[in-house]
Amino acid sequence: MVSGEAGSSSLPLLTAPHDALRQGLVTLKDGAAASHPVEQIQKLSGPAGEKARLEMLSNVYGTALPARMQIERQILDRQGGGSWGLMERLPGLPSSKLGLESMTGALEDFGFESYLNLPADSEVAPPDLHSQMEQRLGMAASTKPMARGLPM
Repeated sequence: MVSGEAGSSSLPLLTAPHDALRQGLVTLKDGAAASHPVEQIQKLSGPAGEKARLEMLSNVYGTALPARMQIERQILDRQGGGSWGLMERLPGLPSSKLGLESMTGALEDFGFESYLNLPADSEVAPPDLHSQMEQRLGMAASTKPMARGLPM
């Protein structure tokens, strides 16, 4: 059995005899190898990376800049209709959140969500905007929603 962490820079210690027939050949160098650079970049790009980035900005520029960035992020992430009187989108119209993507740098990322599951490629017709709005306002509680003029 080899003890020690995979990401540590020190060599691991052999604490028990290794059974090569059952576990395969192993060297102590395997446990001391550094992770791949892409793996390190992926670890830093998630929420932990964002927290580390905000902490670094706080150390360099003071606490006001990260606080302002978090407030701007909360404003851009709102769905609308909040207590600040922001305009709310009509039902059925998704928000692109272009401002939030620009602020976080997500405009440069081209993932699966960029070209899969687009509304234009859907086999099901989107619901009728007028029936959704009537339902939201409580004007047509007894009527069924319609999709492009056809009863659902």
